[in-house]
Amino acid sequence: MPQAPEAILRRLDLRVARRLEGLLQGDHRSGLRGHGLDLAELREYQYHDDVRHMDWNVTARLQVPHVREYLEDREVTAWFLLDMSPSVDFQSVSVSKRTVLADFAMLVCRALAGRGNRVGALLFSAGVERMIPARGGRRQVLAILDAVSRHRARPGATDLGHVLADAGRMIRRRALVFVVSDFISPPGWEKPLAMLAARHDVVAVRLTDPMEMWLPDLGLLTFQDAETGEQLFVDTHDRGFRARFAAAAEARDAALREAFAAAGVDALELSTDDDVTDAVLAFAEMRKARLKGAQG
Repeated sequence: MPQAPEAILRRLDLRVARRLEGLLQGDHRSGLRGHGLDLAELREYQYHDDVRHMDWNVTARLQVPHVREYLEDREVTAWFLLDMSPSVDFQSVSVSKRTVLADFAMLVCRALAGRGNRVGALLFSAGVERMIPARGGRRQVLAILDAVSRHRARPGATDLGHVLADAGRMIRRRALVFVVSDFISPPGWEKPLAMLAARHDVVAVRLTDPMEMWLPDLGLLTFQDAETGEQLFVDTHDRGFRARFAAAAEARDAALREAFAAAGVDALELSTDDDVTDAVLAFAEMRKARLKGAQG
């Protein structure tokens, strides 16, 4: 049984969520005027200009009234592209990839929505199946979590390329976009990801399970593709098969990392045996340091 959204909020440490505030905003700014605004330019005073923005030093020096123009701060709008395909229900440990997805979405939504920012979500499996428009506040966080807990995927293989292309058309204004998926999809999604990243600040959040990386010796097993239903009978006692499986998993790992790097997106890997809060905090600190370095 999926957990109720309120139970998820209680289960996770909200003090940790508060530590995330401001760390994932990238080059976005708050929606409120105040100290720390960036000076855009000085220009001559015009009728109806706010006299509070008058630069008296420049006015005295040039003998012509001048005002300061500021680069307006703005709120963050974050979108979560959430993979609801059957493959995210896989689990070999105590939690599934879907649980990790819900924990991540709660943690980051809570951190962003709690400070006047807006969050929205696109739920997808074979394609985009539900859109939750971006709004702010605690009720919006609960609405997204409720949608995740209740959603049942339509049958069919995930077409991530189609999903990313649709997201590019649906998210019109620049936003912080989290693509939360196991990235199990036919090839061809790399270019749409790069196109999405050209317009938005994109973070790829890859969901994994330890058994997707290596197989224990469990004898004869039947494997079934969660999305296509295709079945395969294998002998996990065969060392050669286990070695080939591990090599294929490593190759796929390397290919995904190369695709993320080529698209110019930050990437976070979340395993079902990870502590989600620790992993997200470490990633947020790394991202904050990188952005500071890029701006310096």
